[in-house]
Amino acid sequence: MNPQTMDRPGVWREYRALLSQGWGMVRAGGARLAGLILVSQALILVVALPVISWLFREALRAGGMHGLDMSSFSSATGIPFTLALIAVIVIVAFWLLSMQFTSVVVLLRWPHLTLREFAGELGRVARELLRPRSASLVLYLFLLVPFTGFGFVSAFTQGIALPPSFGAELTKSSTGIVVLAVFSLTLVVLNIRWALTVPIFVLTSGGRSARSSWRLTRGLRTQASLVCAVVTVLAVAAVAATALIFVAVLPTALTDAVAPAMSHVVAAYSLGVAQVAGFLLTGLVTAFIAAILMARVARSAAQLPTGVTLATREPQPLGHEAPRDAPAAALSPPPARATSPSPAGSRAINWGVAAGAIVMALILGSASMGTLAQLTEQPSTLVLGHRGFSEGGVENTIAGLEAAATAGADLVEMDVMQTRDGEFVAMHDATLDRLADRSDAVKDLTLDELTGITVHDMHGHQAPIPSFADYVTRALEIEMPLLIEIKLSGAETPDHVDRLVTELESLGALESNIYHSLDPASVARLKTLRPNLSVGYTMPVAGGGIPNTPADFIVVEQWTATQELQDEAWDAGLGFMAWTVNDEPGIREHLRRDSDGIVSDRPDLGLQARTEMQRETGLASLLFDTLSRFITVV
Repeated sequence: MNPQTMDRPGVWREYRALLSQGWGMVRAGGARLAGLILVSQALILVVALPVISWLFREALRAGGMHGLDMSSFSSATGIPFTLALIAVIVIVAFWLLSMQFTSVVVLLRWPHLTLREFAGELGRVARELLRPRSASLVLYLFLLVPFTGFGFVSAFTQGIALPPSFGAELTKSSTGIVVLAVFSLTLVVLNIRWALTVPIFVLTSGGRSARSSWRLTRGLRTQASLVCAVVTVLAVAAVAATALIFVAVLPTALTDAVAPAMSHVVAAYSLGVAQVAGFLLTGLVTAFIAAILMARVARSAAQLPTGVTLATREPQPLGHEAPRDAPAAALSPPPARATSPSPAGSRAINWGVAAGAIVMALILGSASMGTLAQLTEQPSTLVLGHRGFSEGGVENTIAGLEAAATAGADLVEMDVMQTRDGEFVAMHDATLDRLADRSDAVKDLTLDELTGITVHDMHGHQAPIPSFADYVTRALEIEMPLLIEIKLSGAETPDHVDRLVTELESLGALESNIYHSLDPASVARLKTLRPNLSVGYTMPVAGGGIPNTPADFIVVEQWTATQELQDEAWDAGLGFMAWTVNDEPGIREHLRRDSDGIVSDRPDLGLQARTEMQRETGLASLLFDTLSRFITVV
């Protein structure tokens, strides 16, 4: 047996060492670390995000756009200039995100720095970010961290993820499930191998941080110990977050029972306190995981590529930069230095951080009173079955329609396409590969050919493709109103909207349904033909404001269906619906916001939640839902 192999620590020993050294660095950070977390979150929420949002809106306006949607880039002018401005915004956001993570790593490594020394170290990293060798850090922070995180939680990255509808569509076929699984596994592997990128970039000289991280995370033992340490932190944090939510809700539950008139005040300030505690919890999770990664770098420092050395010198004040290529050493908490704060100074820092946390909680609590009062209104949100109800039948089939009606959906969202012979069929996909295992395209088949094909789904249901006329007729028979989406198959005649209106009028169903489309031209034509119809404009990606549309409402993909956009839509006199909202927290959020409608594959969950909210008394349940959305650590 190789003696070197015998000397290597086992997974359990390495796991314990990473947790121990990481916790030691977090403890050494103490009140300074807590203060850094609160200050950075406050600056991001109060200054950075509003400024970035304003810059984004101005960039869209410079291109002649009212808001960002799929049709903007084909109809707006000045697109090159707008894209250049958006690129600048992305660079600013990247720089701020890098500075936030850097500040945590620097404080963990040197917890007793003076403010000038701390600023000097941040300035050094800021200059490094302008050099070409920082490209790998850009890729890591903007491609991996937002989607997988590995414990790095920031206001910049929260909400950045794969759109929920993306995963929902993939899981509707076996091929899609395999693709999603491979994609997810690839992200996990890359995230583990590049997890040390930020600490290496900040703490070493010589660059090549991504390459160095890849080298230092070789071997199953190293990867297993690192992953287990991070998972342990996240698991403990999840328990702590759950406990925090229940503790924060308890006072409101008590006032609901004994003093209902005081519940709104208690709930508001409980929310403020819980928000501050949530900031600290998520910040400490990020710091602890950063410390674990730093410990991993130190324990593998001998494996760093030639020319990449771990800095051990104390940072210098801003403007007095010193060489950082001393030999590598362990990153255990450093001994006290002459500039370490005195006991009195430490107490002052502790009291200052505590006072700041209290003030922040009071401000957040006072600001939330109006919002809580608004959210106490019983929801009247419509619950729509997305293409029917998949629990009872294949999407866009009569069986799926009937299943949604049985579940009690308020409306059923369905899709209509034109066929090769100019007729209409109930179908979402432009091709039949997912639902019928055929490569045929809808645009190449006649109505008779399509209605002779049987489709199936992952639940084992089978049914023939229905003609649009048969689908609408059955909906009339069971008194189920429809949200009809006009889809483009590629076979559209120039007058396809006119023909659709004619067919619906012949069925006596034009006025009893509502409509929407991704295609702005179809929306405009339908409103021109029948101004009194309720027509929506569908937006897979929205941002920066409300689009210029003749529609009566917008239907926004859940990923960008924010409260801000909903408020803007209402202010503009537009209705607001979200799709496809399948997760229970998302469903409850839109019900609490009283969105005009939610389109869901699980209308049963939406209907159940709406009934519960309409029957509830007090604010405890509302506060629980609010905190469950806000306090997240993974």
